Amino acid sequence: MRSLLLLLILIPVFVTNTYAQDNLANYKRAKTLIGYGNYKEAMGLLVPYMDDTKFGELSKYATYHFAHAGYLNNQFELASTSLKPLLEVKSWRKLDDAKYLYALANFQKKDNLSALVAISEIKDANLFKEAEKASYIFLKNESVSFLTSNLSKFNANQGFMQALKEKLESQTIMSTDEKAIYNQVKSAKIEDGIAKKEKNKNPQFLDVAVILPFNYSGGSGVNNLNAHNFIFELYQGLKLGVDELNKNGKKVNLRSFDSARNPEKLKQILADPFLEIADIIVGPVYPEETEIVAAFAENNDIPFINPLSNVDEKFEAYDFAYLFRPSVSSISQGLMDFSRKNLEGKRIAIAYSGATRDELLSKQTAELAVKLGYQIVANKSVNEKDIRTFFSNLNVSRNSNPKADMVFVFSDDPNIASPIFGLLESINVDLPIFVMDSWLYFNFANYEMLENQNLRFIGNNAVRLESPEVENFKNGFYKQFNTFPSFNAHLGYDLAYWLHESINVNEGFDLRKNLDKKGFRKGKISYGTNFQNSKNNRYIPIFKLEDGVLIEK
Repeated sequence: MRSLLLLLILIPVFVTNTYAQDNLANYKRAKTLIGYGNYKEAMGLLVPYMDDTKFGELSKYATYHFAHAGYLNNQFELASTSLKPLLEVKSWRKLDDAKYLYALANFQKKDNLSALVAISEIKDANLFKEAEKASYIFLKNESVSFLTSNLSKFNANQGFMQALKEKLESQTIMSTDEKAIYNQVKSAKIEDGIAKKEKNKNPQFLDVAVILPFNYSGGSGVNNLNAHNFIFELYQGLKLGVDELNKNGKKVNLRSFDSARNPEKLKQILADPFLEIADIIVGPVYPEETEIVAAFAENNDIPFINPLSNVDEKFEAYDFAYLFRPSVSSISQGLMDFSRKNLEGKRIAIAYSGATRDELLSKQTAELAVKLGYQIVANKSVNEKDIRTFFSNLNVSRNSNPKADMVFVFSDDPNIASPIFGLLESINVDLPIFVMDSWLYFNFANYEMLENQNLRFIGNNAVRLESPEVENFKNGFYKQFNTFPSFNAHLGYDLAYWLHESINVNEGFDLRKNLDKKGFRKGKISYGTNFQNSKNNRYIPIFKLEDGVLIEK
């Protein structure tokens, strides 16, 4: 069994029937908060349960989770101190897990000796193998003198042996004693896969590292996240999907990290041992962060996927970087393919917002259209104040002679959408107007009020709004979070199932190979994706509302 580093967050919790559920509410909430990255609040909630006179066996698990939260919050001394009493309970069935976490905390404190002693006492063979990998990760930059002086104590630890072997090999000249030690290390049976992730083994678990800037505006802690934090909404959907998969026996390990949109914090995250064994990295989303993670993923042969962006300019140089949504070039191509097959006329007017994606989309669409023989009669950046003027200049009303045969509006901004709705309600417009499918979620939009249903919606990982699967997701989300999901929550949920379908025990863990083999696939709640020979979703459906029902055209 691989990836047992993740046991830090997956150890089952022993709960006896003697505890009333009400008494355990804060304990359960604390575990949930740890998953969300709210370590400080979780630790505060766990403290009362650490009293063994009141909670008996449960207090040991509470102490472990407290130490785990402290470890994740970079409070390594606190984590180590908290775990010490547990190491004395020889009969506790999770003693090896406590020793493993204790070792990691001491590695982080640079107390390598205490860490190695704890590892040497681990009895569970699978967990010991994971501890060997951690040993290599933390010791590969240790001094030769430390490693050689402790060889006799820890020569059963193959991670220790691997680190020593590589350190000796990096030296230009070896002393006589070092040569003797090297011969001893060289002849040892050092496991493959300690220095690098095991790529050729079919593991039981899909290990997913989620690196997202939860506090992208400078806050601290998940308890400060408001209900409209789009990153947190994405994570809620992703977590719900993973929980469902695990409930159905799929074995997905999900560990989240808050990058806080801070490059230094991000570098610390990438040094976490879990990143060494992750099968895929989800996030972050901002350019200054994605470049750092894309480079790390490339160096370690780990697929990295940006879950929100359509902009792939920075990704072209990387083989392991993906967009979950269509790229700007894919949207442009899909839009023009539809126009050529389904619409008459060659005159196109383009309006776009000041967002980076929309500016790039307008530029690439215009360039592609001209190559295909279309005429661009307008290509203008707009805002809520001048969008009506943009349409007026095109003479779009039914009784006039319009200057365009079709209009593309590239924007997810409701402030731009609202005046367009007002215009369409006040005048009759015949020519087709293409907008992003995000417009379907604007709460002010009443499409039934429009005399002509001439809006076309550009699919961007579009959701099957009226499907039973979406209804089930909404109900499950409300039950879990006491609120209805946003679009980003829908996107995160669909991403969870896409991840498991794309990389798993049966299909193997070569993402590129699996995506090329599968081609188009229907999403859990989306219309589907197609990553065949592509590092972004090339499936760009175009929709129209007919009698209140969204129809793919």
